Amino acid sequence: MDILDRAQRCLLNWESGGEAECRALVAAPHSKPYDADANATLTTVYHVILSSTLLSWPAKKTLSVDAVVAFVQSIVLSLPSSSASSEKSSNVVALGEILVDVIWAIDSELEEIVGDMKTAAGAAEQGTMSPAAVEQLVKTKGNAEVDKATVENIVRRLLLNGVLDPDICRERLDLTLVASIGLVADKLAFERKEIRTRTGLFYKQNKFNLLREESEGYSKLTAEITSNLGPPHSALTGYPSEPLEAIEARALPTWERALSLIGYFDLDPNRVLDIILDVFSVHLATHYGFFISLLSFSPWGNRGKRAVKREDMVIEPEPGRFKGKSLVEVLKIAEAESGAHMDDVDSSNARVLAQVLGFKFTYYQLPDVTENPPRNLYLMTAILIREGFLRLEDLYPHIGPTDTEMADRHKEYLASVDTRIAGAKISQLAMAAPLESSGPSVSKARPAPAPAPQVEETKKMPNQKLGLLNALLAVGALRPATVILSKFPWMVDAYPEIADLMLRVLKHSIGPLYDTTVTSKDKAVSFTKPRARYGASGVVSAPERRPHLTLWAPTPPCTSTVDFVFFYPDWTRRVPICNSYDDLIDVLEPLMRFIGLHVSRDPAFLTKFLRLGRPHMLTTVTIDPETKRAVGTPDPSHPVRIFWFKVVRLYLLPALPLIRGNAVCTVDVWNIIRQFETTLRWQLYGEWKLSTYKSHPELRVRQVQTDRESKGILRRLSHNTIDALSGNVAKLAHSNPCIFFTNAVNQIMAYDNLAGVVIQSLNYVTIMGFDVLVYVILEALANPNKDRVKDDGVNTSDWLQSLASFTGMLFRRYSADLTPLLSYVVHQLHNGQTTEIVVFRELIWKMAGIQPLPSLSDSQIAAMAGGPTLRIEAVASSTRGARLDPADVILRGPQRLGKALLDSSLALPLLVQMAQQRQACVFRAPDAYLKSLASLFDTTHGVLLQYLELLTTPTVITPEEYANKVVPSLAELNEQYGICAPMCMQIYRPIMNKALLVGILLDYMTILLTELAEEAEKRLKAALLTAKREPNSSTSRVASPNPGSDSAANGEVSAEAKPAGTDSQQMDVSMESTDAQLIPSPESPWLPELHSYFEDVKKIAPGNAAEIIGPAFYLTFWQMSTYDLSPPALKYDDECTALRALSRAEDSLCIAADRSADRAKRMSANTHREKRNRINMIVSKLSEELKEQTVARAFTIKRLAREKQHWFSHNPKALTLASCIIEYCLQPRCLMSPMDADFCAQFIKVMHLQGTPGFSTLQCYDKLLSDHVKVVVFSCSEFEARNYGRFLLGILTDISKWFQDEQLFLQENRTKIGSSTVFLPGLQLRWTPKPVIAQEDLITWADFKQVVRKWHRKLNKSLVECVESGEFMHIYNAIIVLKEILPVFPLAAVHEFGGVNLARSVERFLEKEDRGDLKILGRAYYASLKKREAIWAAPLPLPKVVH
Repeated sequence: MDILDRAQRCLLNWESGGEAECRALVAAPHSKPYDADANATLTTVYHVILSSTLLSWPAKKTLSVDAVVAFVQSIVLSLPSSSASSEKSSNVVALGEILVDVIWAIDSELEEIVGDMKTAAGAAEQGTMSPAAVEQLVKTKGNAEVDKATVENIVRRLLLNGVLDPDICRERLDLTLVASIGLVADKLAFERKEIRTRTGLFYKQNKFNLLREESEGYSKLTAEITSNLGPPHSALTGYPSEPLEAIEARALPTWERALSLIGYFDLDPNRVLDIILDVFSVHLATHYGFFISLLSFSPWGNRGKRAVKREDMVIEPEPGRFKGKSLVEVLKIAEAESGAHMDDVDSSNARVLAQVLGFKFTYYQLPDVTENPPRNLYLMTAILIREGFLRLEDLYPHIGPTDTEMADRHKEYLASVDTRIAGAKISQLAMAAPLESSGPSVSKARPAPAPAPQVEETKKMPNQKLGLLNALLAVGALRPATVILSKFPWMVDAYPEIADLMLRVLKHSIGPLYDTTVTSKDKAVSFTKPRARYGASGVVSAPERRPHLTLWAPTPPCTSTVDFVFFYPDWTRRVPICNSYDDLIDVLEPLMRFIGLHVSRDPAFLTKFLRLGRPHMLTTVTIDPETKRAVGTPDPSHPVRIFWFKVVRLYLLPALPLIRGNAVCTVDVWNIIRQFETTLRWQLYGEWKLSTYKSHPELRVRQVQTDRESKGILRRLSHNTIDALSGNVAKLAHSNPCIFFTNAVNQIMAYDNLAGVVIQSLNYVTIMGFDVLVYVILEALANPNKDRVKDDGVNTSDWLQSLASFTGMLFRRYSADLTPLLSYVVHQLHNGQTTEIVVFRELIWKMAGIQPLPSLSDSQIAAMAGGPTLRIEAVASSTRGARLDPADVILRGPQRLGKALLDSSLALPLLVQMAQQRQACVFRAPDAYLKSLASLFDTTHGVLLQYLELLTTPTVITPEEYANKVVPSLAELNEQYGICAPMCMQIYRPIMNKALLVGILLDYMTILLTELAEEAEKRLKAALLTAKREPNSSTSRVASPNPGSDSAANGEVSAEAKPAGTDSQQMDVSMESTDAQLIPSPESPWLPELHSYFEDVKKIAPGNAAEIIGPAFYLTFWQMSTYDLSPPALKYDDECTALRALSRAEDSLCIAADRSADRAKRMSANTHREKRNRINMIVSKLSEELKEQTVARAFTIKRLAREKQHWFSHNPKALTLASCIIEYCLQPRCLMSPMDADFCAQFIKVMHLQGTPGFSTLQCYDKLLSDHVKVVVFSCSEFEARNYGRFLLGILTDISKWFQDEQLFLQENRTKIGSSTVFLPGLQLRWTPKPVIAQEDLITWADFKQVVRKWHRKLNKSLVECVESGEFMHIYNAIIVLKEILPVFPLAAVHEFGGVNLARSVERFLEKEDRGDLKILGRAYYASLKKREAIWAAPLPLPKVVH
């Protein structure tokens, strides 16, 4: 509702509550009477009330003078009184001024009415008006005169009550009214005096005493001011040395005397102000408090608004007061808490002060003035703005450069950035002058160049806006400073000192929150504090530093004798303080926007800010009270996480390149970034690498500098410079990891010999650096513009091979996060990118030391039949075994890889993808050459075997974890993931073997303990019998000896005296006992550990294998390995012997090092001791493994003897059975690895020697050595061809032994059970399923030799046809197979002309072949073949085959 209407309503209801309502209406405006709106409200209300007592303005309700005076008096009594009883309250003074103004307005209107009535009276005398009009005129004039008397009465009564000030009435009211109420004694004399005064003011020219005329008045003024400065401020704190009341008590008389000097000497007030400001600026550091008080008493200050004591402003801040506020509102709240009112500035006085200061600044803009504005002038101006003496907008037009010129300064800065970038790209050596020749020069001396004309440099205008901005930030005037920064945000980049001042503010703002949140250890003595020293007389204490007030901010570092203190300590009082984590969002981050990436200039602030960020982000997750770790997945849309993601993106990562080599900041940034998931982290890295460096001028310069530095370091990096350059590498990796690692990865892809050197130089890189390096590596791997294979379509590109090798070495040596790389490989394999498998291959090779498809010697292949420890020692002793360097043991590469696979749950996906890629890789490139397909298959197959070796290594992944966490059920592997049955069985074999081995060893230990107990019982009985035969019967428990004791004792002795040669028989008996315990009932011949898999085998078995072969045999075949058939006891002995010798050598070195006088050698003793202990531990493991394997083999033979009777109890046809065994068992497995090839050959022999019912060894060999060899050879890859050749070598070796030794042939085709001879059914000439085989049913040795000759002829024919076919795979694989079987094929004693035909065929092939790889392979085989010409060229006796 309008104020006028409300006042009139109060007037109508004056007696019935209107007076109280009117009093309530003016109560609020009276609390702030100087406010424009409040003043207007009060003026309107009092005008309505006073008008109600007059007759000239008719009103619905009139009031008496007594009522009005009483109302005003009640208002005066309700207003707050002054603390001094002799002084009026400022509110009462304001009320008096308002009433005087209202009375003046009413009196003026009444004077106008009276004047109008006099004019109308003159017209009435002339008879121009009607009588009624004349009557109305007379009445109006009378009312006006009565009203004037009423006004006089009101004024007189208000003066008597002390409401009105007589001086204000004389100043503002009309002279007639002033005279009528008695405030002027003589009206005429007062009028004459007023006329003379006005004439002197407006029509006479003032002649002030200027400095260049007579300086006495100004000298006295200067002396008056300087003599009353008082003591200087404390150099220790910067605060005044005396209380504020004392300073004000000295400043007020000083100003009064200055006023006297102005009046006495007619001094120019503006010039006086100028002198005061000059003296103020000179004594700014030591007496600014005095000058603030002095100016507050002057007309240019507002005393009432600054009379606030410092102790009155200590108020407990309200928590959450900054929540949701803008920066301007936050700064206003901070100012209000400090008692400041920067908005309450008297514009007229401030404009005068601004003009005087403006003249000072304008002087320094003149081209003739060479000096720059002094710092104390800027600081004095900033303090005056901060204390509310003037406003920035009043001073802004007077300082330069102008806004248009500031745009030119910005362009100059950008041009200087371009110049710096161009300079950073140019080599300094190239810019150097050429070296002078030391010899005499015969050329004519060049004339000296003419001096260039000197161009007079014009003075550049000082950037006064910059100086004022620095001063405002230095004294804590944040609001006006942010105005300038908002107008020119680029100034922070061009003038970094602005960022230093803003960081000073930010550090103070964050300090309380950091001190209360982050628990820090007891702070050590600062290194900047001087320490006591030893002198001639003892300990000499350090000299105390002398505090010194300085105008520089931030405060300069202290010296040995001086401790600098900023002169204005109150700069902190208007800085908003952070008291909670929310204030980081509402207060700190808005201020950080002004400096952006320049937070890098203060690592101390950045460290505090980052260390607050980690607990702040932890508030978004649940913390386990026991482990103190985060539980569950944080919400990425949480406002706190979004805030810190923005902070990392806008401030931290852009600032990091500008921090040179500070690992602490990098670690603190990583503590924030690590809490984001990998996708978000790498999103930040991608933006950092691609766009952040281009977003800021300083980053563009730093990018060029870092690129040049990194390339220079990589150019000088070698094995000899690693130690010298590792620090430089780390510094670049701390601040600019994206640039450095991108250049390093590019160099590694181009030069494969650089990878190892770069790896060794990364010793000091932080975890964040490795995280960025992994990102850069995967970005390079995922580059779609690079070819993965060479032009031949077979070999991996050099860049990919180099990068994969580097990746493996990186993760082997450093504990970087493996999950992203493993996820990348899984996704690439899922998308059909089989070339990425080389990365995983190198990762396993380098980290776990497992080589893919290694070229093993026969001795190593034989050792692979042993336990895990023997396999490692035989193949990879230097990378995984006893000969591994102790430094590499500490790295725990295999364990870290296994843990990463389990923790990321990627072990199974990788296994499934590998197996699927092995099956599908040849079908996904139908247009590729067969050679390329074969190479791709071998690579995939090799990595799969390599990965299986990793997963089944007990030190990497325990068998329990492999069975429970990695591999699903057998049926699920085949049905859900589509993995073929042979590979499913290959994957599941370790699980089955471990289950069997645990059961076997447990039962063996039980039987062994039983036997030991029985032996102990026998010994006890023997002792008792001996005691009975002793003559002293008093010591015997038995009264008379047992008659049969002698014989019993003899029997016991003979039982204990068994020879050691019967141990094996006792073990056989024990194993029989174990079998009885393992088999639950006589009706079930199958082991319970394997019987549970029968149903799964029926589901996964290919074709009709389950019906013909049966699940029992199929499972037994795929579950067993050479470990079960042929324990390499000799290899165990050889390896143990070698390791014991190595242990003795290390022990000798350890003893020599302990006794050495050289300290470095003594320090190496622990290394030798650790190696010796490790070797001894492995020797113990080897001995234990051999015992376990011996027990397992004995059990396996007994198990096969039991199960063989039930494998083919359904009586399948012999030929069909042999075909199925070859198709579903032998053929798939013999191609997998050399060990599997040996197993297949051995298993056939074992089945034969066991006399397996239903199995025809003759038909099996006939099928294997028939014409289908040519087909098998063609379908093989290179690795499979080698394995197939080894399988054929095993078969042919066994056949050759029978071929050349009739006794061996007869011996291995029969066996003795008791005293009867039983013939084995394997070599029946005509197969019959009868249970008892007669000798006539078996093939004779002569007939067998004819069959062997037939097999050799077929094999020779097939391989010769392959060589002569001209097709690449036929030729390549056939030669590989021929090389493998060379010891037993060709043989002239078996096939007379086979060798000759084969040699001629190879000769013809070499003559016409022009394919390089085939020709090289063929020549190598031909050379080996010619060396054995004596064996295959003529039918000579066969040499003894050693196997």
